[in-house]
Amino acid sequence: MGLAKVIEHLTDKPLGPTQENLLVNRTNEIKNLNNIIKYHPLGIFGVSGETGIGKTTVLNFIKCENVFSKRITLTFRESAESILYDLLYNLSKNLESDKELSNLAKETKEWVIEEVSTIKGFSLGISLYGSANKSSQKSITPRFNFFAAKEKLGKLLRKIVSVKGKFALIIDELDKESKDDTLLIVDALKNELLYENIIIIMTLPYSIYREYKLDRLRLNESGNLENIFKDIIFLEELTNSDIKELLLRRIHKFLDVIPVDSLEPIIEFSDGNPRDALWIFSKIIFDNIDKKILRKEDAILSIKKITKEYLGELNFTTLQTKAFELLKDFSSGTKDELLTLLQQNNIKRTTAYSILNTFIERKILIPRKENLTLSGKYKFFNP
Repeated sequence: MGLAKVIEHLTDKPLGPTQENLLVNRTNEIKNLNNIIKYHPLGIFGVSGETGIGKTTVLNFIKCENVFSKRITLTFRESAESILYDLLYNLSKNLESDKELSNLAKETKEWVIEEVSTIKGFSLGISLYGSANKSSQKSITPRFNFFAAKEKLGKLLRKIVSVKGKFALIIDELDKESKDDTLLIVDALKNELLYENIIIIMTLPYSIYREYKLDRLRLNESGNLENIFKDIIFLEELTNSDIKELLLRRIHKFLDVIPVDSLEPIIEFSDGNPRDALWIFSKIIFDNIDKKILRKEDAILSIKKITKEYLGELNFTTLQTKAFELLKDFSSGTKDELLTLLQQNNIKRTTAYSILNTFIERKILIPRKENLTLSGKYKFFNP
């Protein structure tokens, strides 16, 4: 089989229960979420991690055994108000077919449609009616009846619990929103969401998890995230061996044209992110589509070409270039060790410190436990 046949096996999309054979190293996180739904009496819980790390996939494997549940994917997230309306509309729409909840669900959905339709040119109304006309005017600030919508949501949730008992509401795509807007909407709705026998699980931006950790350990004096979230499940980046397993599970039928050692630069490039691994693998296949076998050196050449295209406009100073070249030969170390390395090569400490901070900010250097390591995206790049 040729390399072209491999492409369909590298599609980056969330996995579902029927693709459990492709799932790698997320068993504990899925088990934790299932136990939260099963045993916790109430609370708002988060799932966080870098973009592309697999948050939606993890949600897809939640089972909610003996617990009534609904899954909501938010599509309209321009503001805290629009998130509330999107949530209320989608939840009520999902409940329309339930005989015990149909009347209230339809009433709530129609209320949302009526509210939004009064806002001329507003894009949420367009999405609800499915119109192809998308000439929305973002300069117009819609006047949402936020408090009425909160009451409608609270009433609907209480009705669900009274009829169904324990209820798990799973909310996806909230991690695409900014930290401030996410916190604004969750904090505003916590009185409605924190209700006996209601479990809320939502995807969250990584920045919220970072702040939540400090709050939990009392390291952040101004924080109050622990008053909002009962807990946040963090999805760590995968290890190199995890990424290798993930790729082999997808291409095991093609090892005659893709030797195992050709995966090494792909694994290194990925930085433990499944999406990055699948993306660069696809790019490499397309770059070598006419070859009978993908060799390791072919993969490296393709990555070098791709990184030059994507990173070629980075403007390094002379000292930054020197530091970069030194760090390429230094696999990993603490910040102090990297500072020492640069100082030993005639870069003043204050300059070295500034360079390292710039590299961390640009994600050229990435934290791994207590160390810093050069991102795989840059190991094949020559400035």
